[in-house]
Amino acid sequence: MYEIGSEFNLEKKSMREDLVALLSGEAQRSNRYSEFLRCGRDAIGFVADDIIAKVNDPIRVLMPALSCDSMVKPFEVRGLNVDYYKLQEDLSVNEGELIEMLSNIASGDEETTPVILLMNFFGMSDISDVVRRIKESCSKAIIIEDITHVLLEPESYLMKDSFADYHVGSIRKWLGVPDGAVAISKTEFVMGALTGETDFTALRTQALIEKSEYLDNGDQELKDHFRKLLSDAEDSLSDGLDPYHMSDVSSEYLSDLNIENIRSRRSANYRNLYRLLKNAPLCDKAYRMLPEIEDSGDGYRSTPFMLPIMLDIDFMRRSAITEEGKNITRDSFEKMLAKRGVYAPVLWPVSDEAAEICDNSKNYSENMLAFWIDQRYSRFDMENVAAIVSEELGKL
Repeated sequence: MYEIGSEFNLEKKSMREDLVALLSGEAQRSNRYSEFLRCGRDAIGFVADDIIAKVNDPIRVLMPALSCDSMVKPFEVRGLNVDYYKLQEDLSVNEGELIEMLSNIASGDEETTPVILLMNFFGMSDISDVVRRIKESCSKAIIIEDITHVLLEPESYLMKDSFADYHVGSIRKWLGVPDGAVAISKTEFVMGALTGETDFTALRTQALIEKSEYLDNGDQELKDHFRKLLSDAEDSLSDGLDPYHMSDVSSEYLSDLNIENIRSRRSANYRNLYRLLKNAPLCDKAYRMLPEIEDSGDGYRSTPFMLPIMLDIDFMRRSAITEEGKNITRDSFEKMLAKRGVYAPVLWPVSDEAAEICDNSKNYSENMLAFWIDQRYSRFDMENVAAIVSEELGKL
């Protein structure tokens, strides 16, 4: 039950921090260099430019089959060849096949430098051991770790014994800022990013202002307008071909955050929603939960990004009692939730080539939904999300 009124609760005293200073400070302590860019694809493009400037041999990029266009395009627009490697059912790397791919590259006639992008999906598929074994099997391999899903735990991915050569991560996916991403390197970056106002930042700034107004007054026309602005902003990007620095607007906003509260709120929301969905009657029937983020050992979990589930569309169709239910798809169920105000993004559409290479990635791309559990929300919001999921499943 949502409580309004009654006695006040005692809130922890907030400690404001600068996220840019936190990330750059951790990088410096690990003898690394950091740059703050406009978006994730700019960060990847910025790193790709740095690799191209430093490597004389031909480059071959290896990426997880579960990669969206915004991760792949920054390499392709630079003329780099991209191949995909397989993932296991739990989204961990199929290490044996990846090492075999590297061995085949090393045994080829042409001197080629492999660039491998790795990702700890949703903070539950640790890659630290894989990174080490890649370097042991191919010393010239260049490793990029996409840290978007574990961004707020820099001490975990910038450890002194980390073998990753670069780290890239999107900041704007965690916070209400117009733009923001980070690129970190073991060696100094050769070139700087572009500076100046861009359509992307201007459009997103206006869109976020209008969304705040919409949340206050519920004006549907305003919602339609800010959604179009957000779409136009994404369309204005050049697939990371022209990396820009993060805007001053975002830098200023990120300089004054209650990071401790963001971490604790996300962790609490994740635990509550995970428990509610796990204990719901249709769990392991209409959907299954992915492995829960493990405790780090000191009683503190990694700060969660989102909470994914995998739908079982075949079960949903078999058990359906309505015509709509018998023809249900992942996308149509996502739209059913959206009509109730629960937005669960579809992550991620993958290329035909990637889907053909890896059945697990194809399955995730076609059946996964991910729920927001961030600092905007409370326990009551998580209870509402779980209730709506169960109610909509019951209508099929």
